[in-house]
Amino acid sequence: MAPKKRNGFMTFVKEWQANNPVARGLSNSEAVAKCDPIWKSMGDQERGPYNSMAKNANVLERTAKKERLNCLGGSVAEMEIEKNEAISAELQMKRKIERIILTAKNSMELENEDFVFVSFNYFTKALTGDIYVPAEFSACRYSLKGGISSNYSTMINPGHIIYGQSRDAQDHSKTTHKLPLPPQAFGETNMGKLYIDIFNWLSVRNEEKLDQDPVIVYTTPELMPVVKSCFRYLASEAEIDEDERKIMVFDIHHLFYTLKKSVLDVAGVTNDRINFHVTNNFFVKDFFEYTEGISCDYHEKIDRSKYCTNSMVKRWGFTFSDYMCADLAIPLQPGKHIPLKVKPNYTITPASSSTNFDEISLDSYYSAPPRIQKEMGSRDLSPSSSHQSVSRAYVPRDHSVYGGTLDSDEEFPSLGGRRRQLPDKSHFNMGAGKKIAR
Repeated sequence: MAPKKRNGFMTFVKEWQANNPVARGLSNSEAVAKCDPIWKSMGDQERGPYNSMAKNANVLERTAKKERLNCLGGSVAEMEIEKNEAISAELQMKRKIERIILTAKNSMELENEDFVFVSFNYFTKALTGDIYVPAEFSACRYSLKGGISSNYSTMINPGHIIYGQSRDAQDHSKTTHKLPLPPQAFGETNMGKLYIDIFNWLSVRNEEKLDQDPVIVYTTPELMPVVKSCFRYLASEAEIDEDERKIMVFDIHHLFYTLKKSVLDVAGVTNDRINFHVTNNFFVKDFFEYTEGISCDYHEKIDRSKYCTNSMVKRWGFTFSDYMCADLAIPLQPGKHIPLKVKPNYTITPASSSTNFDEISLDSYYSAPPRIQKEMGSRDLSPSSSHQSVSRAYVPRDHSVYGGTLDSDEEFPSLGGRRRQLPDKSHFNMGAGKKIAR
């Protein structure tokens, strides 16, 4: 229902109620009855100001835009503005990543371009507002040619937990990183000093850039709000000038996709079948998730390597190497491109003499053995056996694109433990669905 229009008489009544002490105890109908004879005794000149005020109020009422609210009471207009700003920021981020890769490609420095991967663990998140309390931070500097050249890792003790959220912090810690809660937490207690140390480490390779250029780091989309919030948390206690370069957090998934497309283009390989869903699926598989020896001592000891930030950033670097180095004939260096210790990650399927190489299970470029050491039906997966005859029907693929020797297991180790080995069918009674006891 449209609101009733205001008139001069009701405007006069409202003013009479506000200025006359007698009207304080009267209802609206009683106030109207009191003002009616006064209004009738007034001339046109006396009624004029009240009629003008009523008309102006009606005009403003019609022209004023009604603010729409959602079911939670939030402004729909503000939500639309925030949504558009988020879309615009994401588009600018993707364009920036593409410009970085294109510049490196055009300057023939794609394999030497440095990228910094970062990750935070947190104790708890505020119920209102995008605030995370940091618990652990790690970063590594990576390039396709050099692999992981350096890394930075530290635990953080913020000294306190958001009031009333100790239970939430305890539950989150128990199900993820298992770090002790403040004030018993490990690591640095001076948040301002820690931020400056991290900022200086991130800025090492940016000396040749302009001072106003931001420091760009990469993390996964689900960790982007955590990383941004934790950086703000640390920076709030740091004594830095407003003109200092800021830390910009970009999407590592888009970097992975853009870099793969450019690598294939440089290698002269068709990339028509490469899209974001393909690269994203490869990245999220996280083939190195349970690799030993790449997490911090604490998480290694309690068997929580998966949630260690040091393990996360290194696994991302290994994934980049696994997916792209072969295209540019870059030899993989253990400890830089792949873990120092890996287990064989290949299976040989027994088949007839017509079996070809495509029937061998491969999860990555270097997960297959360099030579088939026995006939295709062999089950010997021991890395110690090195020289075996190749089946006459076996036609090897052209691996010259890899540009490296595949003869030495030490120089070119395989990934480990990714594919679960299924039990032999003879172990099961398929009809009754029960295991046969031996």
